[in-house]
Amino acid sequence: GGGGGGGGGGENGDGGGGSSTRLPFLFKVLSVRTALSIQAHPNKTLAAKLHREKPQHYKDDNHKPEMTIAVTPFEALCSFQKINSVLENCRACPELVAVVGREAVAGLSAAAEKAAPLTPAWPTARWGRRGATARAGAERNSAKHAAPHSLPEGVSAAEAAARREAVVVPALKRVFTRLMTAEQALVKAQLDALMTRIESTSPMLRLPVDELAARIHEQYPHDVGVFCVYLLNYLVLEPGEALFLNANEPHAYLFGDCIECMAESDNVVRAGLTPKFKDVDVLCEMLTYDDGPPYMVPPLLIDGGAERYIAPVPEFLVDRAMVEAGGAVLLPASPFVSIVVVVEGRGKLEELVRQQPQLGGGANSVDGLVHAVRQGSVFMACAGTALQVRAEERLLIFRATAKHDLAEAEAAGGGGAPSLPTTTAASASASASASA
Repeated sequence: GGGGGGGGGGENGDGGGGSSTRLPFLFKVLSVRTALSIQAHPNKTLAAKLHREKPQHYKDDNHKPEMTIAVTPFEALCSFQKINSVLENCRACPELVAVVGREAVAGLSAAAEKAAPLTPAWPTARWGRRGATARAGAERNSAKHAAPHSLPEGVSAAEAAARREAVVVPALKRVFTRLMTAEQALVKAQLDALMTRIESTSPMLRLPVDELAARIHEQYPHDVGVFCVYLLNYLVLEPGEALFLNANEPHAYLFGDCIECMAESDNVVRAGLTPKFKDVDVLCEMLTYDDGPPYMVPPLLIDGGAERYIAPVPEFLVDRAMVEAGGAVLLPASPFVSIVVVVEGRGKLEELVRQQPQLGGGANSVDGLVHAVRQGSVFMACAGTALQVRAEERLLIFRATAKHDLAEAEAAGGGGAPSLPTTTAASASASASASA
C-alpha cells in the first residue's frame, strides 16, 4: 500500500511507447479492521499548492481520484447526505447541535427549505445493506439535474441545480466547518453526553446511526470524526460493487476488505479518526459539499468473461474475474503495463502474446508461459499480453491497467506488444494495507 511521487508515467502510463519507468496508478489490497481517517484527496491545482507549501506532509503534486471494489461486505462513509437528512440528524442529536451551534443548524434548515422545490429525486433502487442508494456513473450527473418537481416558470433543470447548489453548499460547509474546528473540550463533553444517551437507550430503540457512532467512538474516543456519521452517507458495498471518489470528496473506510486503485499519489488531507497529521482548515475549504448520491461504478461484461470497472479518469481501469473450479476467463490484452493480484483460490495463468503481423498476413496470438497461481500471487504483465485464467478451485483475480478503449487496443494488436512472453511473477504476497 505504498505510494510514489507525483504524476509520473504520463497521462496513460507508458503511452504505448515504453519510454516511462512509472505507472500512472497505485493498486492496493486493503483489509480494514479499524476505521481509517476522515479524509479527502486534492485536485491537481490544490495538490501542487500543498506540495509547494507543505512538502513534509504532501510528498507530490498529483491528484488522487480512487475507486474501491468490495471483496467482502465493505463499510464506508462517503460524501454528504442529502441536506434534509443532515438536518433530521441534527434535530435528533442535541449533542451535535451543541457543538456546531443552533445558528448553523437554523441556516441548514433555511437552506433545506429553499432547496426542496429544486431537489431531484435520488434513486430509490436498493443496493448494499440498510437500503443505501446510489446512482451509477454518468446517470449520477443526470440525477443531479433531474426535475421531478414542478419548477418555477422559465427555470431549466440546469438552472435549478445551480440555484440549489448556491444555497446547499454554504449551509453544509458552515455546519461541517463548525464541527471540525470546535474546541476539543466541547467535543469531548458532548461525545460523553452522546455515549451516555446511547447506552441508556434500549437496544431495540437505538437508531442505526447512533449505534455506528458508538462503535466508532470505541475505536477513537473523543474524536470529532465520530460526529461525521451524522453528516456523511453510510454505505455497505457488497462484493463486486464499486465506489468512485473524485477529488475533494470526504470519505472514510470503516471495515472490510477491498481492492483499491487510484492515481499515483500519496496526497491525503485528514481531519479526524487518525493520529496522523490533520489539516483541518484545508479540508474544510477544499470539499465540494455535494449532497448528491454517491458515484457507483457498475461493471461491464467484456469479451472473455471478465468484468471491467471504468472510472471517469484516464489513469486506470480495473478488471475483475471470479472463476469457478474448472472454468476459464480471458483477460484481454492491454496496450499498457498491467498489475495482476490473485485474491482467492488457485489455478493457472497462461500468457497469450500477440505477434507482429507478417508480410501478407495478420497478427495472431501465441501461447506463452504458464504460471501456477494462488491466493496472494502478484504479477506484472507487459503491454500486449492477454491472460488466460483457469481455476482449479474458485479463483478471484483483479487486474489494473491504464485506461484504454478495448476495441482500439484489439485493433492495434495490443499496442505493438513484443512477441515474447513478458509477464514477471512477484514472490511477495498481496499484503493488507491501511496507509489511507
